[in-house]
This record gives sequence, C-alpha cells and structure tokens, in this order.
Amino acid sequence: MRKIALLTIIALTFWGCAGLSRSYKLGTEAALGKNWDEAVKYYQRAALESPENSVYRLALFRAKLAASTAHLIKARELAFQGRKEEALVEYEKALSYDPLNRIIAGEAKSLIEEEVKEEEPKKIRIEPPVKLEVDKEKIHLKFVDANLRSIFQALGKHARVNVLFDEQFRDITFSIDLVDMIFEQALNSLCLASKNFYRIIDERTIIIAPDLPQKRIQYELNAIKTFYLSNIRAEDIRVSLTQMLRTQYKAPNIIVDKNINTVTLRDTPAVIELAGNIIKIWDKPKGEVIIDLEIMEVSRVRLRQLGMELEQGLIGLRYTGPEGSGADEQGWFKLKGIDFSKSEHFQVALPGAVVQFLEADSDTKIISQPRLRGIDGEEIKYVVGDKIPIPRTTFTPIAAGGYAQQPLTSFQYEDVGIDVKITPTIHFENEVTLELDIKIKSLGGAGYADIPIIATREVKNIIRLKDGETNLLAGLLKDEERKTVSGIAGLKNIPILGSLFSSTDQVIQQTDVILTITPYIIRTVPLSEEDLKPLWVDLGGISPAVSARGGPPEEALAERRARQRAEVEDMARRREQNQVFLTPANFEVPQNREFRVSVNARIQEDISNMSLNISFDPGSVKLKEVVRREFLNRLGKDVPFLKNIDNSSGVCTIGFSSTEIGKGIKGTGSIATLVFQAVSKGESTIQVTSVTANKPTGQTLMFETGQSRVVVR
Repeated sequence: MRKIALLTIIALTFWGCAGLSRSYKLGTEAALGKNWDEAVKYYQRAALESPENSVYRLALFRAKLAASTAHLIKARELAFQGRKEEALVEYEKALSYDPLNRIIAGEAKSLIEEEVKEEEPKKIRIEPPVKLEVDKEKIHLKFVDANLRSIFQALGKHARVNVLFDEQFRDITFSIDLVDMIFEQALNSLCLASKNFYRIIDERTIIIAPDLPQKRIQYELNAIKTFYLSNIRAEDIRVSLTQMLRTQYKAPNIIVDKNINTVTLRDTPAVIELAGNIIKIWDKPKGEVIIDLEIMEVSRVRLRQLGMELEQGLIGLRYTGPEGSGADEQGWFKLKGIDFSKSEHFQVALPGAVVQFLEADSDTKIISQPRLRGIDGEEIKYVVGDKIPIPRTTFTPIAAGGYAQQPLTSFQYEDVGIDVKITPTIHFENEVTLELDIKIKSLGGAGYADIPIIATREVKNIIRLKDGETNLLAGLLKDEERKTVSGIAGLKNIPILGSLFSSTDQVIQQTDVILTITPYIIRTVPLSEEDLKPLWVDLGGISPAVSARGGPPEEALAERRARQRAEVEDMARRREQNQVFLTPANFEVPQNREFRVSVNARIQEDISNMSLNISFDPGSVKLKEVVRREFLNRLGKDVPFLKNIDNSSGVCTIGFSSTEIGKGIKGTGSIATLVFQAVSKGESTIQVTSVTANKPTGQTLMFETGQSRVVVR
C-alpha cells in the first residue's frame, strides 16, 4: 500500500507540473532559434491536440506571420541576385503561411511575368475651356524697326485671328525674327520679348495686355480644383505648398478641409497643374517595418548559510515555588511559604541551537519576445507589467493660516515591467535607423515604512541597421551581495570561537539584461521614374496658355535667354529710376528677437497713390506691426494709410492715397517700418513683390523693387 501511495503522489506531482504540452515546448524552442518552419509544425501539432487552448492558437498565428516574413525577405534577396526559380519557391512558401497577403502575391506575379507593363502615371492636365483654332503651319517672318502693334496684327492676319489690345498697351518700335515657328510659339516669343501676355477670348480672338500684376489679375483665367489626400495631412503641407506656388506678384489661394483631408486651390491652370504634380510626389504612403525584440534577464542567486543558529535569542528565569504552593490561575503566589533561597524553586529557559550547513544556487531567465510593427517616423510603444502604488505624504494646515501639520497621503502609480519605445526611420539604402528607449523596472525590495524600492535598467540609443541585421546589447550587470551575522551577543565577536556561537547568511545575486533587436523592412516608399524627374516651372513672363511639361529643348532655352537679355537691356535704358527698396539689405538676428525693416521709396515724379505687396517666410519670421513713417506727411497728416498682414501665407499689403485731387508726392524717404519677430532658425528673404503707383493724372509709373536677407541664428 505504501508503494502504491508513493507512486500515486509522484504521478499527481508530474501531472500538476505538466501545464503545457511537449509540442508547444518544442515549438517555443524552435521559435527562440528563429527556425520558424519547425515552430509552425510543432505549434500546429499542439493546437490539434488541444483545439480549445487559445495560447496554442495565438502562438501558431504568430509563428506563421514570422515564417511568412522570413521567406519573403529571402525571396527578395534571391530575386535581386537574379535567382528567379529559387525566389519563386520562397514566395510560394511565404504565401502558404499568409495566403491573403496581396504584397507577396503581387511581387510573385511580377517575377513570373518576364515583361511587366507598368501603368503610365496619370498626368494632371487642366485643359482651358477655349482653345485657338489655327493651322500648324510654320511661320517665317522678320520685323526690323516695326511698330509692335503692327507686328501682332500681322501675326493675327497670318493665322486669321482677331487681335485686340488693352487700353494700357504701349506701341513701341520693335525688331524680332519669327522663323520656323507655329503661330502659338511665335505669339509667346513676341509676348515674352515685349513684356506682354495674351488671353484667349474665343477660338478666333485674343487680347494683348501689358505683363503687369494688375493686368494678370484682370485677364488671367482661373480654375478651382480639389485634391484628396490619402497619406499626408492637408494642414501639414499648406505652408510648404504656398511657398512653392507663390509667384512674383501673388500668392495662391489655398483652402484646407481637415474633416475630409482635402486641399482646394484656386489659381491659373498652369499653377494648378504644377500643384497637382507636387502633391502627387508628396502624397506617398510611409514605409513599414517589423521589429523582432528579445529581452532576456538572466538572474543567478547563490545562498550560503553556515554556523549555529539559535531558535530564540532570549534567556528566561521564572519562580515556581515549593511543591503544593503553586500560583493560582492568574499567576499570583501567596506570601506565606515563599522561599527564594532554594534553586529548585526556580525555572530557566535557554534558547535551542541548530547547526546549519546549507548552500543553494539557482538561475532564473525571464524572456520577452515581442514582434512589433510600425510606420516610418512614428513611435512604437510596448508596455508589459504592473502598476505599483507608491505613497506620497504631504502636510496641510488644519485651519486657514495655521501650521502644516495634518498629513495627507496619496498614491502615485509607477509602472513596473518592460517599457519599450522605438522610433524607426527607413532609408532608401535598405537600412533602418532605430531610436531606442527601453526601460526594465522591477521590485528591488522594500525601504522605509515598507515603501517599495524599484530597480530600473534603462537604455537610450540610436543605431542604424541593415534590413534583417541583428544587434546584441548586453552587459547591463547588477551584482548584489548581502551578508548577515547573527548569534549570542559578545560571544559571536570572539575570534575563531565566535563562529561556534553565531550563524552567517550570505546571499549573492547577479543579474544581466540581454537585448537583441532585428528590423525587417516590409514596405518602402513607392517611387517611380516619373517621381524622380524634375518639374519644369514656367518663366514669369510666359503666358500660362502654354505650359512646357516635358522640359524645353536646349535650343529653345538658349534663344529664350538671349531674347530675355536683349529685352532686359532695352528696358533698362528706358526705365525710369523709380525704386522701392528695403533697409538693411543683409543682417543677422537672434531667435525670438524683434527686428525692424524700413520700406523706402525713391520717386522721380509726383504720385497720388501707391500699393505694394511684401512677401516673407512665415516659418522663419512673423510680422507683428506696420508703422507709418513721416515721409507720407507731405500728403497731409490725415492721408489714408492701408496695411494688411497675413502671417499664414507670408504676405503684407501696404498702400496710401492722396485725399486732394491733383496733389502728389515725390522724393526719397521712408514709407513704413515693418516690425518682425524671429521665430525659428534659418534664412528668410523679405521681398517687395509688386508695386502699383499712379500719377495725379492717372498714368501708371514703373518701379524697381528690392529685397532684404535675414539670417535667424
């Protein structure tokens, strides 16, 4: 019977310890060794043995994903090396573990097809509502010292197009060669050289107007288009898009809808077409990574107990009295019969002693093996542990104005466990930069008033790894030794003999934390050859009716530059020396400091009104105030002064107008002072983008404009 009982106890003990199946344990060992195929096999076996066990099903799902990723990475490497058949085998294995993954299926299909026809990217084109209906016949015309109006009329007569002229069109003597061009090319070249532009009225009619900001606003055709964004926030690109599309005479009108994440733009067709191509390049999905993280804490505890340990550290003496004169139930003795002279009337209690020869050695491994998936540039956070309450006591007065003597205890909860924060950055060289912040907290005992002591291991680092490369971090050692000596007071301190009357407890604890980190790139930013090509921006003087999308040929560019240089030289000889300039022209200013820029004018003839636009970078500087200066007092102290500040788009408008008919102002002086604040470090250009000024008679004057360069440090 004893043998049967013993065997029963042993069987029950083993049955109680066998909480997990052998297949699951073998699968875990294979997973730790990154042998995912074997891990899937064992986990499947364990799940079939216990279908209701959620731990087995979860482990099987995780192993399948890991196996699919491992085979996908290997397939990409083989495909890059040109080993097509072997790569297809790996793709097939990856799909067997994750059959619904469209990325794997798409890559395998692309590899199977020898020549994959890539879809041509859709180009954003905005067709004008009205086009000229002219022949594509080449023109061969030369004009020497001819009137500009007659040159336009001759071109229109050749193409059978009616040519109208704006009221401010200037008819000057002009020479130009229009050889081997179609009508629209010749018209654009003539407009560019003469500082004019044209607007199409209908299929057979155009109007010619001076290339001035107010005339552009008056005649240019505008369109409205809404762009729906998928991967970036509309608010994030608003300022950058405004800076990219701003021209020398106006800023684009951009409306952002945060609810449906759209950008609505109102501008010329050429600007909207350029904005669409810029947004198409910017609106790309971010890359994604999978990070395999293994955290192992290896703890070794050595315990040694040697010597004699007393069961009680007290020696007691008690009086019992002679036989028959014992104490009552409450321990009281009668005075009659008490005799302290005899030793048999007393009892002595001595402590018991145990000689110990104990030594123990134990190892403990705490393993955490999370698999984290994240997006490029976004923080991945993984927390596993408990919250431990830590008491915090403060003292407050009982009554108002009294001493702080009433204790109030509150509890602050501290995280104890594993706290992982990783921010990945994917590079185009198939490498990943990981910004690590790993904290491992555990209870290290109890301190004063049993307040818990929290032991912390923290790693902060930035590393750059290749796709699939493993980084090992170890050496976070903690070595703690405790030695306690207990025994009979006085006797335990005697050299050599003291060990016979004492006991020594020695505890040595060694802990090491080992981290392994392996990133896998599963998705990169999709870039096509079209995304890498430059976007050609039309020159300021070219009519928006003709937008060069494929890039102008070199001969046309050279000819255009030559015409521009000739026209600039010709205009420089005729231009009046009216100027609006900024001072100082170049300077530096510290961050968060105010600075002032003066707007000055040099006017050769009387003007009765002026309006000017000033642009700046709102990301670097902020315009706080516009202060009127004394130069305008020549028109009177009550002269109307206009100022409009738009820091969101970086535009400021300043203007003034005389209240008396026929009265004007001329000379040199300061119109206004701009008060800026340096917001962020960088370089900013404050520029006068356009000036509109009229004489008392209503004639328009031309002005040269200047700029000021500011460096915020």
